[in-house]
Amino acid sequence: MTVTNEQPKCIGRVTNLTIKFGPQTVLENFSMNIYQHRIHVLIGASGSGKTTFLRALNRLNDCFATCHTQGQINLSLAHKMVAVDCLKMTQLPQLRRQVGMVFQHPQLLPGSIADNILLPLRVVAGVTGVDANNLTQQALEQAALWDEVAGRLDMPATCLSGGQQQRLCLARTLALQPEILLLDEPTASLDPHTTHQIEQLIIKLAKQYTIVMVCHNEQQQQRLADYVIKFH
Repeated sequence: MTVTNEQPKCIGRVTNLTIKFGPQTVLENFSMNIYQHRIHVLIGASGSGKTTFLRALNRLNDCFATCHTQGQINLSLAHKMVAVDCLKMTQLPQLRRQVGMVFQHPQLLPGSIADNILLPLRVVAGVTGVDANNLTQQALEQAALWDEVAGRLDMPATCLSGGQQQRLCLARTLALQPEILLLDEPTASLDPHTTHQIEQLIIKLAKQYTIVMVCHNEQQQQRLADYVIKFH
């Protein structure tokens, strides 16, 4: 949890957001503010719309043909307020670089540990060579994984433990230098020791990134949240 006497800066406003999948309404007239370098924890029963909301922040719900979204999402990105709901499809890749998401279960790319970061850097950001290698090491250090994998970057990513795989996915997102991190229950399938590691990492990352995360664990919510948003 972030401890500071400073008034947080509002860098995002969600207003009257309604999301439907076909005839089913998942969110209705939902509004909230997002504050810089704070941890926003979304709680609520399964099916209450937490992950759907998270995916709305970088337009991932657009991947579903039956999804229909109304309302406004405004985020301050690169020092400019962006109307996320009005962006064209061609602008979404850049949005998803700036608003990066780590999913509940590790989504590994085929190949080595290094490939999982170098490939997105090359394809998404056009970064190669020494610059890509430097960003890879920096991201792995941020994800508290570098010391564990530095000598085996060419090994398959699947050889890593569950917690290491989750941190690798986090490192892959960090390498693209986002401003906002979306975390969908990042410790859901991890043991208590690894969960503690990830929680400490989230607290550390909040000094540099704005975080919006889904959580089902009340104790974790109490440990991490600067703001709690309850879904019904």
